[in-house]
Amino acid sequence: MTWPIRVALDSRALSDDATGVGRYIGALITAFRESRGVDLKPYRDPGLRLLGPQLELPLRMRWDGAQVIHGPANALPLLHLGLPGVVTIHDLAIYDHPEWFPSGQWFATRVLVPQSARRARMIICPSEATKRATVRLFGIEPDRCRVIPHGVETEFALPASASLKADVRARYALPDRYLLQLGTVQPRKNYLTSLRALARIPAGERMPLIVAGAFGWKYDAVVDAVRELDLRDWVRFVGYATTPDLPALYQMAQAVLFPSLDEGFGLPLLEAFAAGTPVVASNAGAIPEVAGDAALLSAPEDAQALADNLVRVLTDRQLRERQVAAGRARAALYTWSASAAAHRHVYEAIVTQ
Repeated sequence: MTWPIRVALDSRALSDDATGVGRYIGALITAFRESRGVDLKPYRDPGLRLLGPQLELPLRMRWDGAQVIHGPANALPLLHLGLPGVVTIHDLAIYDHPEWFPSGQWFATRVLVPQSARRARMIICPSEATKRATVRLFGIEPDRCRVIPHGVETEFALPASASLKADVRARYALPDRYLLQLGTVQPRKNYLTSLRALARIPAGERMPLIVAGAFGWKYDAVVDAVRELDLRDWVRFVGYATTPDLPALYQMAQAVLFPSLDEGFGLPLLEAFAAGTPVVASNAGAIPEVAGDAALLSAPEDAQALADNLVRVLTDRQLRERQVAAGRARAALYTWSASAAAHRHVYEAIVTQ
């Protein structure tokens, strides 16, 4: 076997406004930049819009001498030219709940993702929850799946400077005290339950909710709920928050909400934990697996339980201190260096098969 292993990474999902998958790709590129054992080459330009990702991209990878193709966003190119592939499957909620997602994804869900899962030499899943779904939906042998959790950047644990906090507070027009929920405004992120929980807290005890995420799809019900629940003075949509701003946003928040209907992992959990901010979340998908005992969990559509947990973490000082300490300890278990090392083991196993 030649060293370093030449890995072609399909990095089309990497963008300036990247969310979970894009952040994962960026973290892998950074982690392997100084690696002597893995030469990870990102490919962002697919060429022709329709055929490029499936035909032109793998041809370029092969021409450049790749030994492994890594599809980090649920799919591999249809043309593989004999190159072994590894695919990362982040979550498969669209198969059980297509109503949460935009329409027009037939080709991806019925062709690309299933074929990629069945053809890949190995499948990387960020959680046991995603591994179980992969085995169940595609009939994959469990030993072909490797669970490799994501990591969290050290920046979240380092106290943001007073000047950065002041700058972020001014640019996002943040109140002195606020609750924070991050994520694209779309059904799976379950903003409706957050709003209903907020409305159940008496106005005298309530705190404004800052929503940091772009409007995605099927968000009309969320906008309507702000009006119907009379929360216009209590909810602010600040749009997508750039990665450099996130540590300060988390650290200045009084609590983070993460009541998703399903998650394949849940990076905001680790980011909030590292930042020292208590978390109230749902018990859906991979959230209990990632959070452990460091977050207060409740059923995803139980608005009263979410409200009760919020009030507890905001008013019970001892509970808050315990949750913050547990969160910091939990976040310390997840590093991108450990994740990259586990990816390297997968690449090595593939090229030596």
